[in-house]
Amino acid sequence: MSLSIIFSIITAVITVGGVFIAIGVFKGKINQHGETIASHKIEMKTLASKEELAAAIRRSDEMLELMIKRAEEDRLKGQGQWREFNDILARHSERIVVLENQQTILMKSLDEIKVDIKSGFRQLQDELKELMKRSPR
Repeated sequence: MSLSIIFSIITAVITVGGVFIAIGVFKGKINQHGETIASHKIEMKTLASKEELAAAIRRSDEMLELMIKRAEEDRLKGQGQWREFNDILARHSERIVVLENQQTILMKSLDEIKVDIKSGFRQLQDELKELMKRSPR
C-alpha cells in the first residue's frame, strides 16, 4: 500500500472519529438540557399563577390600608392619652399651688399665734411680777 492511501485512511478515520465525538458531545448537551427543562417544569408547577399573584397583591394592599388605619387610630389614641395626662398634670399642679398657698397662710397664722402666745405669757409674767410686788409678804 502506498503511503498516500494510509494517510488518506488515517485522515478519514480521524474525521469520522471527530464527527462521532462531536455527535456524542451534542447528544450529551441535549440530554443535559432536557434534564434542566424537566427540573424547570417541576419548579414552574410550584410558582403562583397571575391570578394568585394579583390576589396576593390585593391582600397585601388591604393589609397595608388596615395597618395605616390602625397606625392612625393608635396615633389619635396616643394623642388623647397625652392630652388626658397633661390635663391631669395641670390639675395636680394647680392643687399643689393651692396647697402651697394654704401651707404658707397656715405657717404665717402659726407664727402669729406663737407671737401672741409669747406676748401673752410675757404680759402674764409682768402681771404676776406686779402682783408679787404689791402683795405683802
